[in-house]
Amino acid sequence: MIGALIEKDFKLYFRNRFFLVVTLLGLVAFVALYYLMPSKPDDTIATAIVLPENATSEMKAFLSDAMDSNLLASKEELLEAVENGDYQAGTVLDEAALAAIDQGKAVTITVYSAPGTTPEFKQALISLYTAGFNNIDLDTGQTKIKINDKIIVLGPDLLGIGEPVALRDRMLPLLLMMMFSIELMGLANLISEELTQGTARALLVTPLRTGQFFAAKMLLGMGLAFIETLLITIAVGKITVAPVILIGALLVGSLLVTGVAFFIAAFAGGFMSVLSWSVLFLFILILPGIGVIFPTIASNWIKTIPSFFLVDALHRALNYGAGWGDVRMDLLILFGSGLLFLLLGGWVLRRRF
Repeated sequence: MIGALIEKDFKLYFRNRFFLVVTLLGLVAFVALYYLMPSKPDDTIATAIVLPENATSEMKAFLSDAMDSNLLASKEELLEAVENGDYQAGTVLDEAALAAIDQGKAVTITVYSAPGTTPEFKQALISLYTAGFNNIDLDTGQTKIKINDKIIVLGPDLLGIGEPVALRDRMLPLLLMMMFSIELMGLANLISEELTQGTARALLVTPLRTGQFFAAKMLLGMGLAFIETLLITIAVGKITVAPVILIGALLVGSLLVTGVAFFIAAFAGGFMSVLSWSVLFLFILILPGIGVIFPTIASNWIKTIPSFFLVDALHRALNYGAGWGDVRMDLLILFGSGLLFLLLGGWVLRRRF
């Protein structure tokens, strides 16, 4: 009987043209977006510098090499180039500044950064220029102090300092969460329609038990969510990286979104209500994925979102080679969260029956 229910629900799910189109477009669009993103990380910082006209060619060559910066002719040219994003940062040195640097005196140097620069990156630029200008000798062309700039990261290098991760690989957990969210919305709408149209009550006056009704919905939701996200990982070539962990994480993630779908369906009263609730949960669930792309903007409170543990497990396993021991706790918490949503949503749905 459960098999017959799943078959019936599967046909009803894809009979809705909206979810049929959105599901197919999501599969194609997310895979295409992955391949459109850069395949290699860009870990270089482009900077520029403007020197006085009377600076010698030797001094220009030395400063350009010491600061790893391109030489520009004027302050106006530098400002325009930095504002346009041609350089991440730039600075202008006049004769007084050069003399102060040479004599080891205190000097204030303005660093211009590109629009949208994060506070952390601004501080890194200030440190870069401070270390550079404080430790060069303009007469001898040698550094005054040798600085060990090797960075040792303890644990997984989630910021990509040691071995940067390509943007598309950082984005993959977010794309998978968005695919999960499409199936969340579809399942919630299917259950809500059966409640509002009286189909669920009609089914339950037959020998069908309530537990069988919920089991069919759970298996359908988990099956669709798992298969579609698995297809994405196959299409982008990640299935071979950590297949066992990947399949486990996607299965537990499917349980979470199915549980959230039950929860939404318990309160929604129609398609527009399902859509409103789903958009709210979509925004919350994808926040950890955004935090993977931009690690410096993520705060500790983001760990209270259940999808964080799915994103964290996928990110560490696919991009940093984490094993079961590293992601075990993530998957356990994720499983508990999914089960909690499933039981809570099922309990409220029973009350509506």
